[in-house]
Amino acid sequence: MNPSPMFMGDYNAFGQFSPYFYGRGMQTTIPGIGRVNRMMFIYQREINDFLDIYVGVNAAKYTFPYSVGQSFGVSGGMTLHPADDFHLTVFGAYSPDNRYNLNRTYYGATVGYDFTNRFGVDVGVQRYYDVRQGWRTVPMVAPSYKFRKFKLGIDVGGLFYEAVRSAIDR
Repeated sequence: MNPSPMFMGDYNAFGQFSPYFYGRGMQTTIPGIGRVNRMMFIYQREINDFLDIYVGVNAAKYTFPYSVGQSFGVSGGMTLHPADDFHLTVFGAYSPDNRYNLNRTYYGATVGYDFTNRFGVDVGVQRYYDVRQGWRTVPMVAPSYKFRKFKLGIDVGGLFYEAVRSAIDR
């Protein structure tokens, strides 16, 4: 990933190893802090024309100077397509040990609409657990653009939320 000797051994690999199963593995060096290894297995399937699901398990192992350990988690989601240009999604993840925020615990839902064959937007809400502040709720607004082989979307809901919040606080 990075040719510098400081990051020697870092990698990021992702692939499909059977019709509905995907895997990912990565190793990341955090300079001056330590190394984190992660792996994930995902089962993703289109059940019929109206329903898509995914279920995943993941693990992270961290090696820091005064702390060595691991964190495990599960995730999943379901998308319902009642019409060609409209969809509803629910998702979530759980990790009993969220040390160093390697695996997060969250859940949420979005409503999506495709304005054209290439441009769409998902709007919803996500609730996540922050180890310092407890449960937090944030809005989700994710415009997306479909290329030939993939769909690219960026959640800008947090930006809108903070902009409105700072304007009100003035």
